Amino acid sequence: MKVSITFLFHLIGFGILCTTLLAGFMLDRKFRAQTDYSLKLFTAGIARTIGLLSPVAAILLLATGIGNINNRYLGSPLAWYNEGWLVAKIMIFVVLVLNGMIYGPRLTRNRTKLVKALSDQSAPANAEELMRSYNTQITLFYLVQTVLLLLILFLSVFGTGKHPGLF
Repeated sequence: MKVSITFLFHLIGFGILCTTLLAGFMLDRKFRAQTDYSLKLFTAGIARTIGLLSPVAAILLLATGIGNINNRYLGSPLAWYNEGWLVAKIMIFVVLVLNGMIYGPRLTRNRTKLVKALSDQSAPANAEELMRSYNTQITLFYLVQTVLLLLILFLSVFGTGKHPGLF
């Protein structure tokens, strides 16, 4: 069995993506548990720093995914279009990345602004309701990202055609 270096780096990219997702979720829970606004802002800063790894993971996964497709379908560059599991995996990956690029930073930025306003005592009257709304949206964001990542993992394991009857 020939294993390419692109596959190794693909697994590393997947590990980085899983790490950012899990760390983001755990830091979100820590953020909610904090009662002091300065500690909430500190926790949000750590979450932002860890969240900066997700574009690195996405680029690494994209580059190595293209390399893996190239390695698997050397004779015919368009043969991978016939693999439904691979096309589905790519589409889910695009949704995962776009969701992470658009909604994740926007939600956390809005919530961090609200915490800053609460610490400066310049928050709007419905600040608690807004905070609950942001927290609910962030929980939904992490749930959707986790489901998408598990779908990609499922397709990677069971969609390869090596398990008859599944796809």
